[in-house]
Amino acid sequence: MKKIFLLFLFAISASFIFAQDDEADKGLMYEDHVYVDYIRSVKFHIPGIVVSQPMVNLGSGALTFSFDDMQGDVKNYSYSLVHCNADWIPSELSEMEYMDGFNEERIEYAEYSFNTLTNFTHYRVTIPNEDFRFTKSGNYLLKVYDDEDDKFLVVTKRFMVVEPRFIVRAQTVPTSMVSKGRTHQEVNFVVEHKGIRVNSPRQEINVVLMQNGRWDNALKNIKPQFIKGDQLIYDFLDKITFPAGKEFRYFDMRTLRYRADKVKSIERYDDGYDVTLYMDKMRGYSVYYNLRDINGGYVIGNVDDNDGVNVSFSENDGVDVRLAKIDLLRRQMIENEESNNLESDYANVLFSLEMNEPIYDKDVYIFGAMTDWKIKEEFKMTYQNVVNAYVADIFLKQGFYNYMYATVPKRGEKIPDLGELEGNWYETENQYTVLVYYRPFGERYDRLVAGYSFNSDRR
Repeated sequence: MKKIFLLFLFAISASFIFAQDDEADKGLMYEDHVYVDYIRSVKFHIPGIVVSQPMVNLGSGALTFSFDDMQGDVKNYSYSLVHCNADWIPSELSEMEYMDGFNEERIEYAEYSFNTLTNFTHYRVTIPNEDFRFTKSGNYLLKVYDDEDDKFLVVTKRFMVVEPRFIVRAQTVPTSMVSKGRTHQEVNFVVEHKGIRVNSPRQEINVVLMQNGRWDNALKNIKPQFIKGDQLIYDFLDKITFPAGKEFRYFDMRTLRYRADKVKSIERYDDGYDVTLYMDKMRGYSVYYNLRDINGGYVIGNVDDNDGVNVSFSENDGVDVRLAKIDLLRRQMIENEESNNLESDYANVLFSLEMNEPIYDKDVYIFGAMTDWKIKEEFKMTYQNVVNAYVADIFLKQGFYNYMYATVPKRGEKIPDLGELEGNWYETENQYTVLVYYRPFGERYDRLVAGYSFNSDRR
């Protein structure tokens, strides 16, 4: 009788916990998303590679996740992980099957900002850590909760855990369609599974191709055109193609003491800063200009108290010079990571795009990694007749930013179009990532057996 009573209590407790979790997960989206307006500057990357994709090998390596709480106090933030299939739907695996350790843990690291006019609290956690390790490869969703009073979601971020079993060789080639020859990039690749038997490649193998870490325009569920022994060959005519885009626009806000590149003015007040960027112009019909970038990403940091070499950027920089400067920028950000996170202030940044008249059937948005590669209302621009330009005032942390302008239809699905205002040029440097998922017959989840990134400049 006592055993039955204990089992009954356990069942009630479990039901209560699950009910709490269901309540906390209201509005959950299996994508990169910030659910509250006081969370800013969410970053998820390989330690030491500040613009990397959140992808790590099974059994080795780690990822750093961080964000700022603009309310400035210390809260009880916790996180949990969900294993997903290739389509970002939760897999059939239980927590005990895909991880060894505790799934829900508190984010212990919390530090107050200092030497800033805007107060915030910086949070950081390493994944995996001493509390758990992954036992299965695949897609994962990180869920972060504010657990101070009523538990609720504040952030979700996607990441990938790879077991490198397959080999990928890939390159960009001239497009097969003459009409796209100067505006698009085509990708051909080969997947090898030496020593691993794949009975039905077209059913068991699922490939995803991403451009610059974007999930919004990723090509999914790509099947091989040819099968040759242990090689799967993906060499289609006008199927695996992307608009090439152009090199990203940028601005340098790593200092608020003087005007760095692309910054027109800086105004300091008792409670913060206003930064105005030089007005941008449309590039839809302009020729390609080789201005190396960080492929739409951004890095947090400042040089206000940096006694070392300050990296300044200019449109007059040659390719080799700009590559060297970007490399030095990355190293400075790594070496000063702690101070960058806590001493980098926030500012209201005014963007403007010169246009003689508004686009009546479309809206204009700022777009890039700082928007999570999504169309967000806070990055929507408005047309001002006084200056003949679209403008937007965005609250951003000090750093070096890449961005573009996207048009979106006022009616229908909000799909960003970068070509109208930015243009496309086949020589643009982009980073592509091939993700290979493998689900043998009878398996209950999609294994991620290869994650290969390469640069389109490699011919």
